[in-house]
Amino acid sequence: MIHASKRVATDSLGSPETGLPRIAELIGDLIRDENIALEEIKGIGLALPGPVSMKKEMILNPPNMPLWINVPIVQYLREKLKRPVFMDNDANAGALAEWTFGRAKHVDNLVYLTMSTGMGGGIIVDGKLLQGATDTGGEIGHYILDPKGPKCLCGQRGCFEAFCGGLNASYLLQKRVEKNKKSLILKEAGGKIEGVDMKCLLAAVKKSDPLALEFWEEYIERLAQGIGILLQTLNPDAIILGTIASHHKQLVMHPLKEALPRYAWKAPLEHCRIEPTTLGKDLGKLGALAVALQGLRRSSSSL
Repeated sequence: MIHASKRVATDSLGSPETGLPRIAELIGDLIRDENIALEEIKGIGLALPGPVSMKKEMILNPPNMPLWINVPIVQYLREKLKRPVFMDNDANAGALAEWTFGRAKHVDNLVYLTMSTGMGGGIIVDGKLLQGATDTGGEIGHYILDPKGPKCLCGQRGCFEAFCGGLNASYLLQKRVEKNKKSLILKEAGGKIEGVDMKCLLAAVKKSDPLALEFWEEYIERLAQGIGILLQTLNPDAIILGTIASHHKQLVMHPLKEALPRYAWKAPLEHCRIEPTTLGKDLGKLGALAVALQGLRRSSSSL
């Protein structure tokens, strides 16, 4: 499926003025390394950090790329490479990858949760990606679980992501460890509060550290609450869980399935397959491929 790939750090791209030519250069290098003529490339797919505008084909203002504001990346690459270019945000691309290549291949109704640094999501309804009127369909991480909850980086309080996104959860955990420095969590972080993260938490959970077990139970409860909303609202055939669930299947799935009946009716819960992704480290690449395939299908159907 994947013949070749190159990987560079996002921050190495710098600003759009330096980053866009660098992206085009990387694509060209990859094609040449594989002895493929540029004319043979049917389409290029981009799985981009959100928020994005599909109508304007632009990156808007991704938090982890502060210099990339209103960047017409599709137009640039299309003109530079003279090939069809298609885009979507990385969470939607993940959903398309799961629907095209994953365990829940071609189910009618699918939800994908990124469960990584943030809590992103992509939704497929009746076999079609839910984009939304303002390209914010599937922003699962930012519905509110508790209006008095912790502040999210998006500016709201008590978002799903504020409780279960890896970065926000790490901040909450650091505050708890600050008050209980005897916890094994701090030891796993090398004694540095700023080093406390989800990896430290899960290592301490495996050693039955009391604070770690307490925090993890709260995390799973919020995860079940968020997934319960999806079950009740969308009644999907499958919910596929990303990074944390994929890397720590036993720690996540058993307590999650025990908690879910408190937040969802029996019928949608029993119908829905809730599983970690099996696409692993290839999910991002397959997401970009799935975006290209979808774009090409739409282009051919509109002719």
